[in-house]
Amino acid sequence: MAFRIGFGVDFHQLAEGRELWLGGILVPHTKGAIGHSDADVLLHAICDALLGAACLGDIGVHFPDTDVAYKNIDSKILLQKTVDLISKGGYSIVNIDTTLCLEEPKIKSYINTGTIIKVEMRV
Repeated sequence: MAFRIGFGVDFHQLAEGRELWLGGILVPHTKGAIGHSDADVLLHAICDALLGAACLGDIGVHFPDTDVAYKNIDSKILLQKTVDLISKGGYSIVNIDTTLCLEEPKIKSYINTGTIIKVEMRV
């Protein structure tokens, strides 16, 4: 069995008055990420890693911030669409390991058995 490994990274500026979404979870905080979608940096990085491993470009190719269809979209939908794309190419997910770098807020209480998100994926 051949394995492909992808690497994804995403950055968003934080601002007052925005919701902070991390791994599909709304995290209460005074600031949230600025973006065209819900700006979930963790899910965006995962999408980039999956697309990259399948040689399918990146999140901006498939879900451009110039398309109104993706305005304020839930990034879990983008993740599911990404999984559907890689599945069509004959790929499946074996493991996803992520690193989230931030000073605040503390996210320990949002982590469940080593994962911050559990998304039903059709693979």
